[in-house]
Amino acid sequence: MGYGSTTAASADVKFNFELALRAARDLHALSRRVTSGQQARADAAGLARPDWEGPKRDSFDTKVRNEDTTATNVAEGLVALANAFASQWAKARGEQDRINFARYVDKEVNDDSWGENAVEYFSGEDDYGSPPGDPPVPSAPGYAATRQPMYPEFGP
Repeated sequence: MGYGSTTAASADVKFNFELALRAARDLHALSRRVTSGQQARADAAGLARPDWEGPKRDSFDTKVRNEDTTATNVAEGLVALANAFASQWAKARGEQDRINFARYVDKEVNDDSWGENAVEYFSGEDDYGSPPGDPPVPSAPGYAATRQPMYPEFGP
């Protein structure tokens, strides 16, 4: 039995679910370290400014602004990458759960007795419901799994 392109015969999703969420947590933590390090450098730069004038001060201010912009871009990029890992986790978890569900339904249909098959010939196959959708995307900073695997006896 299949749902869209997902069937009981579909191959398992090749995705390291735990590693993806661990990477998202680590990337988010790194973004916080970049931000706090930049704040410390900005605070230190403020100590150098009193009574400093001239072209060297102007050059210094430009470099501090550029560094701040770069650090902000790096921190935002790390968070975006962390969120991408979390988003892909949700898509992969949903796809694997749909495969597992199709395998579960296939097993249930194959396990029907001849009597049940006779009744279902007239009344229709048991309604197993719709296949599961994707789980919610894990969020920062913890990026915890938002759903456990469904029908884990049929796949990862």
